[in-house]
Amino acid sequence: MNFTRRSFLQTSAGLAGLAAFDLPAFAQSDKFIVNMFGGRWEDDWRKFVMPKFAKQIGKPFDLDIGLGMGWISNFRAAGPDRPPFPAVMLNEKYTAMIRNDGFFEELTPALVPNMADLIEPAILKGKTAVTGMLAPLVLAYRKDMVDRPPKGWADLWDARFRGKLGLYKITNSAATMMALWAGEHFGSGRSDVATAVAKFKELAPFPQIGYSAQLTPLMTQGQIAVAPIDIGEVKAMQEQGIPVDYVVPAEGMFVFDHSFSVFKSHPNKKLGEDYINFVLSPEIQLWMAENWLIAPTNKTVKLPASLQKWPLQADVVSKAIRFDWDETLALIPKLNDLWDRTI
Repeated sequence: MNFTRRSFLQTSAGLAGLAAFDLPAFAQSDKFIVNMFGGRWEDDWRKFVMPKFAKQIGKPFDLDIGLGMGWISNFRAAGPDRPPFPAVMLNEKYTAMIRNDGFFEELTPALVPNMADLIEPAILKGKTAVTGMLAPLVLAYRKDMVDRPPKGWADLWDARFRGKLGLYKITNSAATMMALWAGEHFGSGRSDVATAVAKFKELAPFPQIGYSAQLTPLMTQGQIAVAPIDIGEVKAMQEQGIPVDYVVPAEGMFVFDHSFSVFKSHPNKKLGEDYINFVLSPEIQLWMAENWLIAPTNKTVKLPASLQKWPLQADVVSKAIRFDWDETLALIPKLNDLWDRTI
């Protein structure tokens, strides 16, 4: 089984509206309910992962399928005192939206023993979340279209790549991270959105893509030669025989943090703590690495030789460039507006 963001997004792009649920019914359900993305994520989690946890707790399970903003809207509608299920998985960007609103329990190794074995960056702000799934974002390139591969993010501004780049829409968290990096690298700091947008205007025109699944066909067809993309997509292209390789940027790679939290007011929050501990276990962390190319955040996981060529090792992901999403969310309205008016 090969995970790619393409496989889940093509299936789940239309599922965001399905995240609405009967909040009291979920709270009173005899099943253990957790949320998950659609597509391959849902299929694999339902078939291969959750049955193990259901057996461990002696309860049946079900999945609530959707996307970040759909879940956030429902959590806000329910309020901190009426959470729909014990634990939740969100992109860290969305966790930050409600982190300070009293929804989440502070997590400790006493509650979640496998936290003791996590890499330091996986324990997120205020200990209200831990990274259970970490997807590395690298620079991919067509070997038959690029004489000298890029070495880092700054190389994207090299004239040899002009007209060959594929990048993201500013609404994608990858584009946000790249803009903040550009503000820091070329300007006065991460909050220097004016410099960041001006630098990306220098690269125009370029395809502005919503997510990696849309970049991959452009690279497969040779319409672009260089793009930031998650490694699951690189692997998928290589398996199709496309002459694609990647580099971990010299300045550091970015990562998509999928963080796990426990709702502190849920009556079954102990099950939520047990669920997160299960996700962080060496067995499940290794399963995700082997099947989804998700980097383990549990540093006791021993990666097999077949995975050593991918940037999944604890020492590599620990050096990834990180962003404070509480601070970033405050910058996003100005950044998005300026980007939309300029590029």
